[in-house]
Amino acid sequence: MRVVELEQVGPEVWSAVLAGEENVWGPGEDLAWVPKQRHVGVLDDDNVPLALAGAVIVRVAVGGEQFPVAGVGSVIVTRSMRGRGLARLVIEEILRVCAELGPDRAMLFCREELTGLYGRFGFREIEASVSAEQPGGRITMPMRAMWAPLIEGAGWPAGAVAVQGEPF
Repeated sequence: MRVVELEQVGPEVWSAVLAGEENVWGPGEDLAWVPKQRHVGVLDDDNVPLALAGAVIVRVAVGGEQFPVAGVGSVIVTRSMRGRGLARLVIEEILRVCAELGPDRAMLFCREELTGLYGRFGFREIEASVSAEQPGGRITMPMRAMWAPLIEGAGWPAGAVAVQGEPF
């Protein structure tokens, strides 16, 4: 197995990783999401993708401040390979990519039961409400939101969070 940056993540890659699994994203399953700019994956020896993660730069407004974040999303490990450390590999690599992208902070949305996993990588829960755009208008996100510093000393301001555009 190896961790690589992927040039493209098309339907065939998603099909391989999802392997027929449905409803993997929880309460955000039916939302519109921003496409990621960069992707990393764990590939097996036959180049079959086993895990994926993506990142995109987005702007957020928090407590009167506006700033960019590296939005982390599309993190998944194929069901048959869960529990073998692939999430660690793909999350560590996408955080390295996020640091290259330039923002001081990373942010993600996840199912409640995954907050502990992301907490092990330095992500902290955002306690305030988080909203984002959808084709029908702005909504309060139904998933947990978390952030992580990408540089030493980065903090997160208090206040409601407004993602400028669709979630990631």
